Amino acid sequence: MVLPAFDPLARFAELERLVSKIYLRFSHLFFHQAELRDFWWEMGLEEEQHASILLVCKALIENYDDERLDPSISGDKADRLKEHLSAFLQKGTPSLEVEEAFRIAVEIETSEIDAIYSKLLQLGGPKIAHTLQNLGVPASVQRQKLKAALRRFCSDPDLLAEADRL
Repeated sequence: MVLPAFDPLARFAELERLVSKIYLRFSHLFFHQAELRDFWWEMGLEEEQHASILLVCKALIENYDDERLDPSISGDKADRLKEHLSAFLQKGTPSLEVEEAFRIAVEIETSEIDAIYSKLLQLGGPKIAHTLQNLGVPASVQRQKLKAALRRFCSDPDLLAEADRL
């Protein structure tokens, strides 16, 4: 049996969608707290945008011959990240506390997923990367929104210290 070639754009789009599912699950868990619900909903939609942008990049560069993939982006890395993110999705139960949801988000947003996302956008060259980065909400903006929400909804000093490092 021949395994399909590793397609980093498709695989990491799948990971961005998994992050989106986690955040959208949080929005459902905090449905009766409008500000929290809306915050998580928006975060989920932004991650879905990232997935779509990676797929647009894939379509744009489909016939490029000079595509060079960073060797640090591998199928094994994608598998490890997927396993890790899937574990978070399993935690999305009604008993999840607000601060635990934020801990999960901090771990996701400080993981290497954002760095890999940026590297993958570079596969199309600087002009395509610049255009695609401007289509979605930049990771830096997401981190600032997460930081502001952490300060608003959390009181755990360790978690607030994490917010300061975002």
